[in-house]
Amino acid sequence: MPAAPPLQVPRLGDPITRWGELSYVKRTSSERQAQLWNDVLSDDPVFGPTSGFVVGVVPLRDRDGRYPLVWVYAPSAQSDHPHD
Repeated sequence: MPAAPPLQVPRLGDPITRWGELSYVKRTSSERQAQLWNDVLSDDPVFGPTSGFVVGVVPLRDRDGRYPLVWVYAPSAQSDHPHD
């Protein structure tokens, strides 16, 4: 099984990996991968939802025509930051 690239400490809008290696041509692929990452990280104190962040997908393609995985507010944390 190939190793995943190291994750960055969660910060709103940042790619989940240092170089943004995790991005996909199809938005649905990115959304599936984001869900898989969130399932894997669900109990992780640093990268899981208790950190206030979860893995999400950017709304628009990047300059390479891909949808990167980025850190977004966790659903329960979103109400704490309505204008960010």
